[in-house]
Amino acid sequence: MKHALSIFLIILMVSCGSSDKKEAYATKDYNVYMRGNLAGKHSSTLDKEGNYIYNFEYNDRGRGPEIEEKIKLNDKGSITSLQISGVNYLKDTISEVFSYNKEKASWKSTSEQGTTESDGAPFYASVNGTLGDTELLIRKLLASPNHVVPLLPSGSVKIENIDSIEVENNALRLLEITGFGFVPSYIWLDDNDRVFASVSSWLTIIEEKNAPLIEQLLEIQTEKENAFFRSLAQELTDTPSGAFAIKNVNLFDSNSGEILPNRTVIINGNTIASVLTDDPSLPEGVTEIDGTNKTLLPGLFDNHCHVQKEDGLLHLAAGVTSIRDMANSMELIEIRKEFDSNTSIGPRVVTMSGFIDQKGPFAGPGLTITNVDEGLKAIQDFKDNGYHQIKLYSSIDPSWVKPLAQKAHDLDLKLSGHIPAHMLAEDAIKDGFDEIQHVNMLALNFLSDTIDTRTPLRFSAVAEHTYKLDLKGDDFKSFVKLLKDKGIEIDPTVSIFEGMFTTKAGEPDPQFEAVLDRLPIQVRRGFYSGGLPIPQGKEQQFKDSFQKLLDIIYELHTSGVTILPGTDATPGFALHKELENYVRAGIPANEVLQLATITSAKNTFTDNRLGSIEKGKLADLILVDGNPSENISDIRRVVMTIKDGKIFNPKSLYAALGIAHFE
Repeated sequence: MKHALSIFLIILMVSCGSSDKKEAYATKDYNVYMRGNLAGKHSSTLDKEGNYIYNFEYNDRGRGPEIEEKIKLNDKGSITSLQISGVNYLKDTISEVFSYNKEKASWKSTSEQGTTESDGAPFYASVNGTLGDTELLIRKLLASPNHVVPLLPSGSVKIENIDSIEVENNALRLLEITGFGFVPSYIWLDDNDRVFASVSSWLTIIEEKNAPLIEQLLEIQTEKENAFFRSLAQELTDTPSGAFAIKNVNLFDSNSGEILPNRTVIINGNTIASVLTDDPSLPEGVTEIDGTNKTLLPGLFDNHCHVQKEDGLLHLAAGVTSIRDMANSMELIEIRKEFDSNTSIGPRVVTMSGFIDQKGPFAGPGLTITNVDEGLKAIQDFKDNGYHQIKLYSSIDPSWVKPLAQKAHDLDLKLSGHIPAHMLAEDAIKDGFDEIQHVNMLALNFLSDTIDTRTPLRFSAVAEHTYKLDLKGDDFKSFVKLLKDKGIEIDPTVSIFEGMFTTKAGEPDPQFEAVLDRLPIQVRRGFYSGGLPIPQGKEQQFKDSFQKLLDIIYELHTSGVTILPGTDATPGFALHKELENYVRAGIPANEVLQLATITSAKNTFTDNRLGSIEKGKLADLILVDGNPSENISDIRRVVMTIKDGKIFNPKSLYAALGIAHFE
């Protein structure tokens, strides 16, 4: 989630302003809410020297930024000086400065620096900015021709649309802004050109007195967002009028792990009508697609997502046609329906996991309980709403695991999650866990149950100590045997730890390094923020701990423990990296592809219709330029995605998001 949040904050910081001051710039204090729970504060003020002062902080399970920002503007509404200090989301120290003087603009942060000639008109887009940047930029946007403002270091931002809306006697404007993320962002402005609210199902910033309006604002904004995604679905979906065939293609047989050369696959409607081994004469009216020198695979599964509508295009462009959602708001039910009907473009949500944590200072952003009975009711409610799985989180009292697991099993629901604080993985398994999220939770089994894993210690302790773990020792072997004997599945999301453990500010995030030059500039900048604070002299130790996590995955796989490829990160690209890392760990590429297809389908009980290319199964397929069963990185070269018989061009999907296709 780190990158989802960092992208959100980048969008947030560059969304609002006006150079025409309708009244004095009054001090404002906002609350920060995560999934409806108070998580932090944001304050805005203008001092006597003309400096705009902003303070921003929130707590997300022990993570979260603490930022102080000071900005001065010129008469063009652009920044002439900026100073930012504090800590970022992962609590690493940040420092950022910008200055404009005598036709020269200079900037330096912990992740980048640069200098360029400037006339003082462009607006500097900070890396670590706050909601204050949002107001100042909107003030400039509103006063600029066509509502467009050039940015430094590069790019531009634009107000695409302004809707005037009255909400409970508040005269508001909803602004649609492009230029910062993959899709438009939205911000609510009051009649004094001040930010009224920035709302989303994940993170909302609004004054306390206006908090009762959050749901109403979100409903209006969601309808605007829906209209955008519906238009993309109409524009970018090719629904064949009849049967079509992919000819002369190398077919990846996910059941055997082998490549079957020169196959022809006929698709009729949303179903695989036949798989032919020769070069047949096709029936009249069947459209032909040449698959020469390409590989046809079943659509990929991402087993760890927190899906939003904007993720849908990223998934399909990368060949991901099925996902498991591992915690979300109740709007997931509607998102799933829209993806299924192709009202919005997106993958099948084959698993919905209901999130439960215990109320407390480090509770996760979702449903929280204060006793077992509330947990039992929550599980029943999730079942009644069509959920397939229950995910427990880090603050759950260890003594609650057994009764909650029993309730889930009684309702034919799987139970998975983080290992609760002050509990070891082996104990959670014995009390009813069916699956474990994140490979660090396995490493923690060999440290201590005294570590408060509700906090970022669940990352830093693993980074500091896992390199010492003896994978040939009796303790590890007996643990692997327990996993195997109990049929426990592991959703490792190992690639998120590579960035956490091995990079510093200014270095590219390894998950996305291969595609950074294809991304919009402002999104790209967010992937240089670095990982955990690394104590001096422990850089190699942290890197060795990441390698040990890869070694754990290899040992699990070769021992027969089921690995479920998932990401918990930016969709599509992150799954490609996850699969590459499994090969790096030592798993053959064809076996990795099996994990991402038929193994995932079996785990989600969808293998009767998904996960392999066979007659009668649903037409969820991807065409790849290359052979990822030999070179796993070829999985990045998807040239066609077929979901439910509909054809999507990845190049067009990426273009709609401002992303370049592979070359």
